[in-house]
Amino acid sequence: MSLTNQAAWLDEAGKPLRIGPADFPTAGEGELVIRNKALAVNPFSCRIQKTGFFVTDWPCILDYDISGEVYEVGTGVNRFKKGDRVVAQVTNLVDGAPKYGAFQQFSVAKERRVAKIPDHTSFVQASVLPTCFSTALVALCAEAGKGFGLPGPSLSPKPLDKTIVVWGASSSVGLETLQVARAAGINTIATASPRNFELVKGAGASQVLDYHAPSVVDDLVRAVRNAEGHFVGVIDCISDEEQSLRCCISVLKNVGGGKLGSVKPEKELELPDNIELCRIFGFNDLTAPYWKDYLTPALENGTLKCLPEPRVVGEGLEWLQEALNTLDKGVSATKLVVTL
Repeated sequence: MSLTNQAAWLDEAGKPLRIGPADFPTAGEGELVIRNKALAVNPFSCRIQKTGFFVTDWPCILDYDISGEVYEVGTGVNRFKKGDRVVAQVTNLVDGAPKYGAFQQFSVAKERRVAKIPDHTSFVQASVLPTCFSTALVALCAEAGKGFGLPGPSLSPKPLDKTIVVWGASSSVGLETLQVARAAGINTIATASPRNFELVKGAGASQVLDYHAPSVVDDLVRAVRNAEGHFVGVIDCISDEEQSLRCCISVLKNVGGGKLGSVKPEKELELPDNIELCRIFGFNDLTAPYWKDYLTPALENGTLKCLPEPRVVGEGLEWLQEALNTLDKGVSATKLVVTL
């Protein structure tokens, strides 16, 4: 009996997800078909569901963070075989075709965004990593206008004599950015809610400040001025125009400028000449060497941890809408996951 595929389809903006049949995918050159075991949900999918932003063809299959077992490998794929336990970032946001979406039983992934999972790492744990890991790499390593142009992580890091600020460090992107920065030898000053201070410190921050404090801008300016090494800039992992971006811009103005990394790359901002806007988009081929050579050994030796802690909402595609609804209401220091 041949296998079939089911997906959670979004038929149009503002509609709930619909569970229905999907074409059973095949792996093209340099691709793998993955039988999904855990799907993490991301805030951008909430936005797409509400507004249709970024969608060119309807219906569509949302999201991009998966973990599971390799079902098929395409021509030219030599790092993986059927049955391998893997984590992957699928590319529906850039490739468009439904087979590259996450919210289905079988997805197609590009080999350059797939890594094996160590035995001690569960599918649920691994599913929190893909796009946040890639986004952190882009934020730190991409060229001018897209990232900070810094060296990437290493399994044997050496101090780089650089300091950055990570705003919203207990978010999924924030926690990966801290870990990747630490593995690149970069000093990080972070902001978070006090209840998440220990989590953020454990991920690599040398100092954590309360972003709810009225004095947070002054506190950050003082911390930057007292930090060792060259100050590069601020990565805003929230990029809310009413608060976080405003505060990050104020910090940069008060320390003489620097780079401002925004995880909402479509935002237009008026900035002084000494502040360089870096539009961070987590789909960039510069991440490929780190997916290939860094992610798996870093998980194996504990350099990279699956943060934040996952919270399983339910089992089955029908739970994805509930996960999106819960995420849209707001979560803190956790990643919502649906198992299959």
